[in-house]
Parts: sequence; C-alpha cells; structure tokens
Amino acid sequence: MQGLVNFASQIGFGMDILLPAFCYLAAIGLFLFAGWGFWQQSQPHNPFRGRPWIPWVALVLCGACASFDRLLTKANVSAGTNLPVSLVAGLTGYTAPTATGVLGATPANTVVNVVQLFQGFFQAFGAMACFFAVMAWWAVVKAQSNRSQTGCSVQFAFGIMLINILTISQWLANTFS
Repeated sequence: MQGLVNFASQIGFGMDILLPAFCYLAAIGLFLFAGWGFWQQSQPHNPFRGRPWIPWVALVLCGACASFDRLLTKANVSAGTNLPVSLVAGLTGYTAPTATGVLGATPANTVVNVVQLFQGFFQAFGAMACFFAVMAWWAVVKAQSNRSQTGCSVQFAFGIMLINILTISQWLANTFS
C-alpha cells in the first residue's frame, strides 16, 4: 500500500510542477492572442467579424491563468472551505503520510483514511481539471469545440470538489454512517 501511496504522491507532485507551467504558458499565449486579435480587428480581413469579444475574453483569461491559484482559492472559499492554493510552493502544501493504520473502526473511517493517503493526488488532479475546464471553455467561446459551456462549468465544479476531497469525504462519511 505504501508503494501505491508514494507513486500517487509523486504523480501529484509532478502535476504540481506542470500546472504552474501550463498556467503561465497559457497566460502568455492568451496575451499574445489578445494583442493579435485587437490588431486583426483593424484589418479588412478581420477573422472576428461578428465576434468582437474574442480578444477581450482572451485578455481576461490571460489574467485568470496568470493568477490561477487565487482563482482556485476563491472557488474553494465559495465551496465552503478555506483551503489556500499556491502554485509557487506546491499546490496545497501536502506531504504524503505513511500507510500504517489505514483500517478504521468503521468502513466510513477507512474511506476517510484512504482519501487522506491519496489527498495530494486528488488535489493536484482537481486543479488540473479546473485548468482544463477553463481552457475547454476558451475553445467553446472561440467555436473550436463542440462542448457546452455548462459542461465546462460542471468540470470546474468537480475539480473544486476534488481539491476539497477530504472535506467532502468526511461529510459523506458522517452523512451515511
């Protein structure tokens, strides 16, 4: 069990490293796209004819990607938890526990213990799901994806739920036990 916990923690740490890189690369790309879009709107062959808001949305999403940790922290507060998110010092400051004493007195305690063991992976995966939901929404706005905007918001909400997996699993354990 400890090997699986360590493996999942290392995958979570890898996502902790990749997420800021993805966020900052997306912010740079969106900023350049917004500048190009504003310049293209003054050209006779404007590709945004009928959709003049596209460069503005790119500029707003540039700021959202550059400050993605603050966006996730505000979403966590809206979800009812005070879990701070930082893209600089690891996603949530999670350290992998040892897998001793996983079995609890009840099945609900066992589920909560297992969730605690894999919490780092769940939080990193949830943050990545939120980032990819924002990028999918950007593709929907540009009409390059056939997804719905509601689907992107549901993906973002489930990503926030994964970041707060311990709180949700404790609530579920208390509710159903």
